Amino acid sequence: MLKLSLGSKIYLVLILLLLGRPAIGQNDQQPDTSPTLKVESIQISGNSMTDPEIILSFLSFRSGDQINKIQLEKDQRRLQDSNFFKEVNVYTQPGTDRGQVILYIEVKERHWPYFQFKGGFSELDGWYLSPIGLRFDNLFGHGNYAGIEFYIGDRLTGLDVSYMKPDLFKTSLNFRLLLYIRGRQFVHYQDGLKYLQRVDNSGLGLRLNSNQGLLKYLWFDFALESFNAADHMWRAGEKDSKVELPAELQPYSGQNGVGRFGVSLNIDTRDQLIYPSHGFWGSLAVDQVRAPNAVFDDYNKLILDLRGYQEIYHHWVLAVRAKAAWAKEEAPFYDRFYLGGPNSLRGYAERSLNPIDYASRLVQGSAELRFPLTRPRYPNHFLTGVFFYDIGQAWSAPDTFDEKLFHSSLGYGLRFNIPFIGLVRLDFAYPVPTYELMIHLSLGHTF
Repeated sequence: MLKLSLGSKIYLVLILLLLGRPAIGQNDQQPDTSPTLKVESIQISGNSMTDPEIILSFLSFRSGDQINKIQLEKDQRRLQDSNFFKEVNVYTQPGTDRGQVILYIEVKERHWPYFQFKGGFSELDGWYLSPIGLRFDNLFGHGNYAGIEFYIGDRLTGLDVSYMKPDLFKTSLNFRLLLYIRGRQFVHYQDGLKYLQRVDNSGLGLRLNSNQGLLKYLWFDFALESFNAADHMWRAGEKDSKVELPAELQPYSGQNGVGRFGVSLNIDTRDQLIYPSHGFWGSLAVDQVRAPNAVFDDYNKLILDLRGYQEIYHHWVLAVRAKAAWAKEEAPFYDRFYLGGPNSLRGYAERSLNPIDYASRLVQGSAELRFPLTRPRYPNHFLTGVFFYDIGQAWSAPDTFDEKLFHSSLGYGLRFNIPFIGLVRLDFAYPVPTYELMIHLSLGHTF
């Protein structure tokens, strides 16, 4: 019989609350009662270059359909967020019959590439900034997304060249091509000291998914990748020094080439991205990696990641996450899992809770209570407060699960919504049971 610690019991209760409690937020207290009207016709102007079908693809309706104000505003935001146009103006006029409207869409096109500056974070690489980015979206009016992006971050540098074509061959399929060059610094701990090792990675990636049917939730990815792991590491803060790699890391040094095929099931019902107040996000990803030009054997990976959001009272949101990951022991350290730090388990040094060659098994959970501390422009408000609890375990061998080896932490934090950079995260975390304060500064929500 599995015995649960107090922390595990608390986390389980929070999950049950999230899944079982009905929404009582302000939005649910005021259901949508706006009238529906029939769209008699859709008139588009200002699109001297863009195919009208490209503009219509951002709408969830066509001529003859019933619409309401909420639906129209949502589709207008989608059209504006495409960044295909400098300006978008959508309005209606009465139609020829009662209950009908004529919809007018006026756009001002972009005719030249434009620069962008942005920031964010990923769970593998931590925070990053993209100070130089050049976009070529909607080139020639065909609805494509293309760009060149240079980024720097938390032990990360990279250059991406991307191209994405929605509605490939006038079907519901989306095609994405990515060329990338990245340099990462992986953290290792030995004898209580922190060391870094550089791993360079380059590759060509292809993705295929759809806008409709079952394929709307399935992504198919194929990549050819090359990894070059340094044959030494250095003491953190002393890059000119060279230290011999531990025995666990030596087999992976040098250049190795792999081919990767992945299938992932992705579901996203969140009401918004910046500050979701209800909904669910889930992903089940399976990777098959073939390594004919590598010192290691073929291997597989599986990652299950579930996240839920529920407004419990007047913009106070309970957010819960559960993650489990598995990889065959043949996987190199740079394709395994880690635990500890601002993007996984707060209150501990980054990547300090896994074996030195990283982990082939991972279970992790988090719960956050989020509440706005400023009201203007909600949900794009400036300041958010958070209380959180994290729990997790990362291991490789033996291939058994030991609940006694769980690590956990709790704490509070602030989120600052800063223009151009995004969400800046400041967390004050206390590991259990020592409760020694550790402060984390990063970008974006943890999940």
